[in-house]
Amino acid sequence: MNDFVDEARSRVAHLLRMANTTDDRVRAQIIEYADTTPEPPVISPRMGIVTTGCSRCLRTAWQQYDSEGPLWVCGTCGHVEPVP
Repeated sequence: MNDFVDEARSRVAHLLRMANTTDDRVRAQIIEYADTTPEPPVISPRMGIVTTGCSRCLRTAWQQYDSEGPLWVCGTCGHVEPVP
């Protein structure tokens, strides 16, 4: 398999392949997890992936960067706030 094919796979396909199980119950849990959690952002060359709880909805917020510096961006509600 070439890199392009692997990159085209969905997050669910990657998680199922990593789990390497034929147990239907476990596979259903993995699919539910992938469907109910936000996609992680591309790993930052500065610090990798950094997360915190969203101050608005309490779900996962990912640290991102724009021209003015680091920001928290919620993967669920989209709330954006500067990193103090």
